[in-house]
Amino acid sequence: MVCADHGALLMNMTLTEVAEDGERIARALRYCYDLYDYDMVLVFTDPYVEAQALGCPVTLDPYPTLRGPASDHSVDRTEEIIKAAEILKSEIPVPVFVSIKGPFTLAAFLGGVEHYLKATMKNEAEATHILQEALHHQLVYLRKLLSLGVDIMIGDPLASSSVISPRAFCKYALPGLQTLVDMAKAGNVRVGVHICGEVAPILEHLDNLSVDILSIENIDVQTETVRMGGVGTDTILNGDVERIKSEVNTALGNRPIILSTACDVPPQTDPTSIKTMLNTARKIDPDIGVQV
Repeated sequence: MVCADHGALLMNMTLTEVAEDGERIARALRYCYDLYDYDMVLVFTDPYVEAQALGCPVTLDPYPTLRGPASDHSVDRTEEIIKAAEILKSEIPVPVFVSIKGPFTLAAFLGGVEHYLKATMKNEAEATHILQEALHHQLVYLRKLLSLGVDIMIGDPLASSSVISPRAFCKYALPGLQTLVDMAKAGNVRVGVHICGEVAPILEHLDNLSVDILSIENIDVQTETVRMGGVGTDTILNGDVERIKSEVNTALGNRPIILSTACDVPPQTDPTSIKTMLNTARKIDPDIGVQV
């Protein structure tokens, strides 16, 4: 889960310079792919692409920040993501996944996270209205991505049980998530879902989504769906070699697994740490990799 923000730093560019231009997004991600030689590429710049397209004020440097709920001014970077995905799909011989936001998380961004979470408990009509706006946008965006034949990773971090109750997840997050999954699967592409934090209370629901990949922090659980993760983002950032090796060993003892960091790699991560993770895995199993 190495993203364009890491590539931007490696190329001595700001995230703004990269994230607002599809060709530069593709170049940053291609740079990382060539450097690390991993088995899939994730087209991701920051969490707020769709929120900004729907009017949320966003700044990207020194780090991506959501400045408030949606207003009348929008900056649509989705077309740049689409351009980057199209370039990478034509150039790279491994799966190209594009990250899109789950409707619940996008709705929270649009309404203002604190306000929206309160609305799910106190104002169902408002919460549902914003959620439908978010879902509509994502269906339109997803249809464009599916025309490229890219794979899809749906990130819904605020649907985590660390943030909302399992009841709220089933009421507000799960239906829209399932709608996106069904549409993507109908497009005959691979589909993953990424949710940060605690997922044990909703794990059965996630496992029943019929996705190809569950990207979760705790991979020490039993699922029918292939899990993705195994190395903590704090581990990879801090660069503790022995801890990286230990977590890789533990993860690969828990197969089937797609070895990855638990969330996207922090942009300031030392490239040596990423190479340590990959090289450790390949020493354990020289044939490890994605079957395309």
